[in-house]
Amino acid sequence: MANKKQKAAQEPAADGKQSGLPTPEEARAQLSGANRIHFEGLGMPWAVLLGGPVQQLMPQVVGTVLQGGGTRPAWHWTRSDQEYFLMAWPKDEPVRAAVLVSGKKDEKLQPVDAFPLIQGLPNDLTVEDVVPWKQGHGADVAAVVEEGRNPMWFYDPLYERDREDLTPGVKQTFLVGGLAFSLRKALLDNLTITQGPYYEEHARKWLEEHPEAKRLDVPPLQIPLTGRHLIIPGRQFGEYQMRATVEQVEDHKLDRMDVKLLYVRFPFEEREPLLLPLYASKAVLKDYEPKEGDEIDAYVWLQGRIIDIDDPNAPVPDGFVSEPAGTEPKPEA
Repeated sequence: MANKKQKAAQEPAADGKQSGLPTPEEARAQLSGANRIHFEGLGMPWAVLLGGPVQQLMPQVVGTVLQGGGTRPAWHWTRSDQEYFLMAWPKDEPVRAAVLVSGKKDEKLQPVDAFPLIQGLPNDLTVEDVVPWKQGHGADVAAVVEEGRNPMWFYDPLYERDREDLTPGVKQTFLVGGLAFSLRKALLDNLTITQGPYYEEHARKWLEEHPEAKRLDVPPLQIPLTGRHLIIPGRQFGEYQMRATVEQVEDHKLDRMDVKLLYVRFPFEEREPLLLPLYASKAVLKDYEPKEGDEIDAYVWLQGRIIDIDDPNAPVPDGFVSEPAGTEPKPEA
């Protein structure tokens, strides 16, 4: 069981204009997600992985996936008379480019969506809400990590496959991972607070313990950040500010882009830890080389899907290899 210092927090660390931190009202709005929006766009995820102009590179990405990508049984489904195949490339990496192709059965398949596909780790979460995108075939999904807390939102690229199982109140095993929009080694070991509700509570207790002192004698409140695990809602649904400790680092690659895979966990008091793989491209990391034991500050975009039941533990999908677009994918020899 995690102690209060270690548990994943959804509370503001502090407030104060002089320190650049939010006011109490801003902090409450941020923590509740009051100002977030459901932004329907994948430009930023593609940008951090491609490292170049997305609009110019996307035709090449789609062509590469359709020509050299593969699929698997869990990535093929039929809805009404429409057949869907998810194609992903490269086969042997946990971070991939993916294209969803669709068409009526026995007819030519056409691309209908494209997105970065990241391999997540399994976490048992309870569905709370679903907001399908008007464009494309994905959705924003809210799932409760621990009862009594605000839900965690993530983008489900396989919403068309998962939709019948995304019933509010039902617990599902989701593969959840994060793609870093920014990531650096944590800079602060302590946070100094001189105003706001947390400081006022600190001042009240300190004056009770020092009855001879005056208000001006109250020292600043020091909040230790070392070892803390923080998850705070970002600007859009599915985006989060995080502080965590790196437990393991792997090197991967998407085409010519080097990608670090960082494994982190967020402990809770009443359930198993939330396990998250975070993917950070060279374009994001620049000269920083994350190492095991590093404490990091990151801004991430979460992606999740219901676990692929045909091979739930495989970090890399096996199964099928596709033919060029316009033909039905067939089994790998």
